[in-house]
Amino acid sequence: MAKDGKPILINLLAIAKYDHMPEYPIQFMTTGHLDYKDHDDAVIRYTETQQEENSDEVSISDITLTISKNRVMMEKKGDFSNTMVFSRGQRFEGTYKTPYGDMDMAVFSKGVQCKVGEKRGAVHLNYQLDIQGAYASTNELHLEYTAEEQE
Repeated sequence: MAKDGKPILINLLAIAKYDHMPEYPIQFMTTGHLDYKDHDDAVIRYTETQQEENSDEVSISDITLTISKNRVMMEKKGDFSNTMVFSRGQRFEGTYKTPYGDMDMAVFSKGVQCKVGEKRGAVHLNYQLDIQGAYASTNELHLEYTAEEQE
């Protein structure tokens, strides 16, 4: 992944809610890079490493969030790849690429809040995920970042 932009520290909480199952939260801190344009526009890049459940396998994905006026595009590249666009009240359809084959995917954005700055910012998403035309889960993503102090 390119190391362009200002170094940032990222705190991310993702919560998946499935029917008839407990919530599935994932929380981690990582570093990334911020390309700040103005109070409405920024690009955040980071790498996500995830241990596969019940396995020793680790998947690594490069994530790019392009933020513009309460619209967020998330591009995920790696073994599991997709592009999702979040804009409140809008539905986005795409493809979820996995090592096991491609699946149709759609997100319906219920809430999108973004506040970006050069030193700190936050992105909060609330959306429904459908896989192969059927409801999969309701999800929240809360990402907060702080610029690392440069010497």
